Amino acid sequence: MEMVRLAIPRRVYTQSQLEYVAETFEEVMRTRELVRGYRIVKEPRFLRHFTAHFEQL
Repeated sequence: MEMVRLAIPRRVYTQSQLEYVAETFEEVMRTRELVRGYRIVKEPRFLRHFTAHFEQL
């Protein structure tokens, strides 16, 4: 199982924005059987999560 950490600075977002994130996550979990994964096909040496290129599995 893959784990995801969601770190949120408390003073930056409103309650409605956080509720939107929760609703979106619920939708992803509901349709998780339909969601396909991605793999990295090209990445820079540093900070790859910002500029990596992906390919759908």
